[in-house]
Amino acid sequence: MTGLIVRRLLQMPIILFVIYTITFSLAWLIPGNPLENPEGRRPPQVIMQAMLEQYKLDNPWSFYWDYLGKATGVSWLLGQHDRPFDLGPSLTHQDWTVNEILAAGLPVSITLGLLAILLACAIGLTAGIIGGIRPGSVADLVTLLIALVGISLPSFVIGTLLLVIFGVWLKVFPIGGWGKLSYTFLPALTLALPFAAYIARLTRFGMIDELATDYIRTARAKGVPQMRVVLKHALKNAFLPVLSFLGPAAAMAMTGSFVVEKVFAVPGIGTHFVNAVLSKDLTLIMGVVLVYSTMLILFNLVVDVLYRWVDPRIELA
Repeated sequence: MTGLIVRRLLQMPIILFVIYTITFSLAWLIPGNPLENPEGRRPPQVIMQAMLEQYKLDNPWSFYWDYLGKATGVSWLLGQHDRPFDLGPSLTHQDWTVNEILAAGLPVSITLGLLAILLACAIGLTAGIIGGIRPGSVADLVTLLIALVGISLPSFVIGTLLLVIFGVWLKVFPIGGWGKLSYTFLPALTLALPFAAYIARLTRFGMIDELATDYIRTARAKGVPQMRVVLKHALKNAFLPVLSFLGPAAAMAMTGSFVVEKVFAVPGIGTHFVNAVLSKDLTLIMGVVLVYSTMLILFNLVVDVLYRWVDPRIELA
């Protein structure tokens, strides 16, 4: 187990370096000038040139290595910068650094993602267990239909439908914003439904396979109650594929809620990232991608460790 953790942590800088290089290449090719005013007014040419040199936007290689050194803390270790892990100033948000934007928006995105994963597990596991116990029944067909709809419909369609039904027609939940528990339900449910659909399908297939095994038949023959057979014996092994899915799913829920945050006016990182791409805010794009990539790698590592803990027979590379 220790060897697995050490290997993955040693691999992380290499993976992040590759992601950084690819992201930089794509971001640099985005047309436009991040220093232009959104309304089209440009600063004088002298000031523009000074800002390009200050942020090293006049030379891609200079920007690449300078930003890499500051973001990784190497420049700080070498005494070339006054603080470690500095993701730079935002090129479009005046007087804001990328670190400050992430510190303000990341807790919102993480909270939304955690709530979405909890809802997805509650909905998906319940639907999957029902379908696995009685395959081919009406309840099973209904859960499969809901899962198919959840997988097929994009988030902005689901979010718009929920807004219209529960926000406009029924007026049960507010239609946008953040700060109270009531504001979180609709965006969390919108984000959770596609994940819940996958969890339901994985749980259903896993339960069908496990309930047909010899040890389950033996447990039933011994008179073990049905609920205990399902929840304690069958679900434990049927949950392993779900556990594998939860790692990237959790990271995606916390980092991939761009559309949902836009639809529900949630002040998370997703909104800032979309605006950064549209305005070619290179420092904000790079900072968000690096933070999100680190989260994704760490979540996958946690899931691998949990996978090995649940079933010690599994060998992970």
